[in-house]
Amino acid sequence: MSERVYTTVDLAKVCKVSLRTVIRWVDEGKLTSFRTPGGHRRVREEDLLKFLDHYQIPFSVKPDGGRKKILVVEQKRLLEGLLKQILRRSSDTHEVLVARDLYESAIKIGLARPDLVLLGTIPKGEEIVKFCRSLRRIPEAKGTKIIVLSDKVSANRMQELLSLGVQAVIDKPYTLDDLRPHLLKMLGDPSRPSR
Repeated sequence: MSERVYTTVDLAKVCKVSLRTVIRWVDEGKLTSFRTPGGHRRVREEDLLKFLDHYQIPFSVKPDGGRKKILVVEQKRLLEGLLKQILRRSSDTHEVLVARDLYESAIKIGLARPDLVLLGTIPKGEEIVKFCRSLRRIPEAKGTKIIVLSDKVSANRMQELLSLGVQAVIDKPYTLDDLRPHLLKMLGDPSRPSR
């Protein structure tokens, strides 16, 4: 997994400040950076997010240039493969992250702040509800969309999930055609103009 880094020009745009201000933040040690062999300053995404949070700086666009992030929570790689097929024409506007368990997903939600969480093979049963309820308690994740891919869900559990802001519950076994319309509706279809 490659680590994302930003130029000082990128940061000036994100924070809506001048390039000189960003350089001053770096020189004063407020914003951690490193230099390339050519002497150019670069900032790691992790350091940028810490800086923005510490100084409570609002930013106009996502630091990643507006790419939408999808976090897939599953043990197998089946769902990840389907996503890549659906989004193959828009790899520059979407990023797929994978968590193999709930602990890893919690860390990635905190660091990456995904736009969409796809709950695949895990969690199961009551864990789905607990996970969604916990996610909704995090202020930074209030706008995060959720799709649950599950074995048959009871009507009561379906109502509970919908009340927690789950956008869709798709029964297993699911196919590419089952998943595609939900994803494109929530993330926008880059091949079609929006209506």
